[in-house]
Amino acid sequence: MNPNLRLFLVAVASTAIAGAYTATVYPSLPAQVPVHFNAAGQPDRFEPKESGALITLWIILGMGVMFAVLPLLSPKSKSIEDFRKTYDIIAIGTILFTAAIHVVVLNSARGNELNPTVFGILICILFGFLGNFMGKVTPNYYVGIRTPWTLESPVVWERTHRFAAKISVASAVAGTLIILTTGNAVVGILGASLALLAAVPYSYFLHRKLEHSPDSAA
Repeated sequence: MNPNLRLFLVAVASTAIAGAYTATVYPSLPAQVPVHFNAAGQPDRFEPKESGALITLWIILGMGVMFAVLPLLSPKSKSIEDFRKTYDIIAIGTILFTAAIHVVVLNSARGNELNPTVFGILICILFGFLGNFMGKVTPNYYVGIRTPWTLESPVVWERTHRFAAKISVASAVAGTLIILTTGNAVVGILGASLALLAAVPYSYFLHRKLEHSPDSAA
């Protein structure tokens, strides 16, 4: 099967499963469904349930289209096909994560309160999942840590992504432990995102270092 078609079908299947859950809980949803939450897990934006309960389903389908089309738009010089298996894993994982968030949000909608612990741990899992595959992502314009310095230099790209991959799982575990022990989802999520956040300045300083020491790029 064409891998792009496969990604789209995964999105369709995920949408169908999430849609079936939506249909099950729809009668018990309030007239106004929360569609956005603040860092404390409190809803700060609502939509009528006729549209609010379906927004994420459309997002999942849209992600399927996006992930299926991006490889077709990728220039040969920085092709997604060079790390296709990793791309597919990242795409499928992101789609499934979005479907899981949809279920969590609807499940909490009846009380208009999102459990920050559950939400925070899901985010930590996502950061750990994405970061773990960074070391296998080759230069491209769509996936990875795309800073001016990584896009300019294959060496900076490779070393930056290996750096992020090495500390991503540890950061995710640390974030999860912070949430479980303190209940502070905001601090936990920041801890989990440390690997990806630190990779940006790392790419800059590595670029500067290689600029002044060309022989070290060999």
